[in-house]
Amino acid sequence: MEIKNKSYDYSDILADFGNEKIEKRYMTLYDYMEAFIKRHKYEGKVVIADSVLNQAVVDYFADVHRLKYFHHIEAINHLKIHAYTAYWILRRKPLQIIEDSPEDIERAFVNEKFVASYLLQYLRGEETDVIIVENERLTYLEFVKNLEYFLRYRTVTPQVLETVLEAYQAGIAFQKSVFAQSQK
Repeated sequence: MEIKNKSYDYSDILADFGNEKIEKRYMTLYDYMEAFIKRHKYEGKVVIADSVLNQAVVDYFADVHRLKYFHHIEAINHLKIHAYTAYWILRRKPLQIIEDSPEDIERAFVNEKFVASYLLQYLRGEETDVIIVENERLTYLEFVKNLEYFLRYRTVTPQVLETVLEAYQAGIAFQKSVFAQSQK
């Protein structure tokens, strides 16, 4: 992947992260998007715009480069990585509709739906086979519904997304603490 834009000089970003890391992030996101398209049966209806995804990845690395420089840090945490990635995907919208359907309103929000899926996948971590217990399913589904609504209709910033991720993880920590105390 080659970063070229006449208006900008990306040499600092390439020096900081290296072409291999940038390319790997692009390919990882591309693979996630392909799997998302297949999972939702959007083949032939939605495509990945390579140049748009490329720009989202470059924008992500430019933001991270500025964060590292401004805060004098070597690396950022995983919450920031996912929050900034999600933000730039939302902003650039690399999933493009090629077959419109007035009956399928969800397709109009394919990027927001992808970002919700991407963030939930991060929050699940290695726990991909967990089945939400029946009496908690409604709470979880309401969270997913609210997340998708927020991504569609509210002002989204990387910082807000980071806070959402932190809040979710804090909820898990709280639940684990309650469970541990109840086992005593």
